[in-house]
Amino acid sequence: MDGQIDSGHGGHRFPCDREADCSPSRLAAAVTELRRLSGDPLFQAVERLLAELDNAAELTPAGIEAARMLRMWRADYPRLAAELAAAARSFSLVERSFGQRIDASLASWELRFETADRGVVARRETAIGRDGWLSGLFRRGRNRATLSAMSQQVSPNHRPTSDVTLARSFALSSSKETDAHIAARVLGPFEVSVSGVRVLRWNSLKARAVFQYLLIHQDRPVRREMLMELVWPDHSYSSARNNLNVALYSLRNTLDLKEPNGQAILYKEGCYLLNPTLTWWIDRNDFLSALHDARLASQAGWMERAVGAWQSAVQLYRGPLLEDDLDGEWYLTEQRQLREQYLQALEYLAETQYDLGELRAAVEFGQLAISTDPCRESAHRLLMRCYAGQHQQQLVSRQFRLCAAALDGELGVAPASETVRLFRTLTSTMRAEL
Repeated sequence: MDGQIDSGHGGHRFPCDREADCSPSRLAAAVTELRRLSGDPLFQAVERLLAELDNAAELTPAGIEAARMLRMWRADYPRLAAELAAAARSFSLVERSFGQRIDASLASWELRFETADRGVVARRETAIGRDGWLSGLFRRGRNRATLSAMSQQVSPNHRPTSDVTLARSFALSSSKETDAHIAARVLGPFEVSVSGVRVLRWNSLKARAVFQYLLIHQDRPVRREMLMELVWPDHSYSSARNNLNVALYSLRNTLDLKEPNGQAILYKEGCYLLNPTLTWWIDRNDFLSALHDARLASQAGWMERAVGAWQSAVQLYRGPLLEDDLDGEWYLTEQRQLREQYLQALEYLAETQYDLGELRAAVEFGQLAISTDPCRESAHRLLMRCYAGQHQQQLVSRQFRLCAAALDGELGVAPASETVRLFRTLTSTMRAEL
């Protein structure tokens, strides 16, 4: 693995000086970051204020306000310069290694290839719902005795996670959502509940956009000017400020808890933030926490606990970050990062089930990964191995063809040499056994 990485989007491996610096997704992220930084709202705001100062015949209240704003933003100039330099270095490194091979579009694909196995998965998911189907898959795929034995071999101090413990973790997550003052699901379609009551209608889409930004940046206060430039980039300063005030009034009404001191959005020293005295539940937070727990458990050799944490993360991921927001761009980089982490969780579960000999469960997890990213070669390779283990040569060949078609149609590339070698090895071995 040293000196090479799996791209995570097609599974290509390229020589690289640093891990994760030359994958297709990294290149796309570098381009997006450069575009975002070069179009940072701060540049537009400063340019407009300088024009106002230049046009002013004398020092006016507006001019004084402009000068004050320039002084307030002074600390942001070196930050933006540093971020631009870092993004440019990242792009240069990736582009040099990756060349001009793809004009990548990393938006979510709809599943274009219907296979018999995936058709079964789709019908189950439609009939009983995604969460119910996943729970059933987890129960079928878990071989507790084997997982426990694997953990014992790796770490004699392991603490196995039983079905009851895993069920408790799911119940705890659901309970936290129900008990929160405000609960928000941002993975997939945007959903908000206030005191357990679902918000069915937003009076202002601008208020919704402001709230989404505050939720994703909940760890720090957000400058008023940032929200103004984000949602009303083409408005004058006074117009954007008035629109922001109107949007916040609508947002506070939507999130009204009907109790004293229950205001959800606070204003302090020119910034807005979520009220820290309220209880908030955001699925993204639990998703990231489950991934963190899974990594720690895996490193400690607690295999069953790691599997349980990966499963928790998979259940929380209903779809791409803010999936139904078709206008925003500021969240796209994180959307791709979260999608990649979800795919890694699916592949970890699939590989674990494959190692346990639970090929049916491994196939279903692999198909989930392919339905999210049809160009993910590592998942295609796993499925080919599973089909070979089931002595289904025709399915091995079909999976390779699906992989090649997806890569050619989306990226204009052929399967990686690793995928081709695996296909040839599997098919030649199976023919020799006949």
